[in-house]
Amino acid sequence: MKNIKGFSLVELAIVLVIIGIIIGAVLKGQDLIQNAKTKRLLNDIKGLVAYQYTFFDRYSRFAGDGDKDGKIDYEFLNSTASSFDNIPQNQFLNSYTPDIDAPFSDLEASRLLSYTDHKELAKHIFNDIYYFSQVDGFNVLVVRNIPCYAAISIDKDIDKTIDSRRGYIRESVGAVDSLGAVGDQDWNDICPTPETLVSLVYFFDSSPN
Repeated sequence: MKNIKGFSLVELAIVLVIIGIIIGAVLKGQDLIQNAKTKRLLNDIKGLVAYQYTFFDRYSRFAGDGDKDGKIDYEFLNSTASSFDNIPQNQFLNSYTPDIDAPFSDLEASRLLSYTDHKELAKHIFNDIYYFSQVDGFNVLVVRNIPCYAAISIDKDIDKTIDSRRGYIRESVGAVDSLGAVGDQDWNDICPTPETLVSLVYFFDSSPN
């Protein structure tokens, strides 16, 4: 009967090293994808806010502020893509219009945004939505359901610190239409994993104390 030889320790070590290299490459690739998506979202957020300020420079009001009182007329923080119905679309507001579509309509009419289905305009890289609103008189960009790693990175980039309760970037998990439910939880409490989905608001005009 012939002797059956197994792997030597050297051969096993080489196999383990190769497996380690493959796993490391996969993890590194995941990190690169996550970083790219986060950077894309951050740039899109900054771009939308830049459009708002360009609109303000031209028309002395923010897009979505139809009654020109300094506050965007729409005021909900938990809206979904189904809230968009493209009415109004590609037209300037001339009165109080508490509609999620209204800011995009103004931006389309000013040619800052292309004339497009609003559900597509509002869709971000993590396959949920962002949109303009206000909460207790503060104008915000709402960003719905993004991974914690992206939310924390955006917080750090814009506020130069990581704090979901203060600054321009605050968590809005469970918030509907009142400031009291915004920034009342810590990232550590609502982010058990980096992939956990959270929502945030960007106080792009001015932030509460």
